[in-house]
Amino acid sequence: MKKPILAILAAIAFLPVYGQEAAVVSDILSRPVATVMDMSYLVASASGVDCTPFEAYAFCDQFGVFPLTRRPDAPVTVRDASYFFMSAYGLKGGIMWNALKNPRYAWKELKANGFWKQGTDPGATLSGRDLVRAVGKFYETWPDAKLRVPTMIQASDQNRKALLAGEESAQ
Repeated sequence: MKKPILAILAAIAFLPVYGQEAAVVSDILSRPVATVMDMSYLVASASGVDCTPFEAYAFCDQFGVFPLTRRPDAPVTVRDASYFFMSAYGLKGGIMWNALKNPRYAWKELKANGFWKQGTDPGATLSGRDLVRAVGKFYETWPDAKLRVPTMIQASDQNRKALLAGEESAQ
């Protein structure tokens, strides 16, 4: 009798966590333009990190793959997603990718591997639905891909200042 009751209590305790994640993903799916923070949340969630979207952005920012000029609310382009996948997961590429580590060559590598359809514009912004499909397709195409060890151990100064500013305004 105790085991079924404990199982029910455990299920009730975990339902809000999955409900929150489903609500965030549903919100991302409905967006006409996905943001860098949305992509960070999808990647962090797929990696098993339980966090808010901003915490996910701070988590993904430690990989150093977002240009300094990109804000968390900036739209995600095909080029941005390609560069994140190639850099953060340490995917091997051709000569130009290995020599320059440029977003353009990340896009070309993924396009050559059939990840992006021929004719996909690297500067095109992704909708929420497109981003969710791209992240899902990435994990289907490279099921053994693991995030590399981040080069930065702490969050960037910009994120640290944003977090501290948020704490001060909350008090």
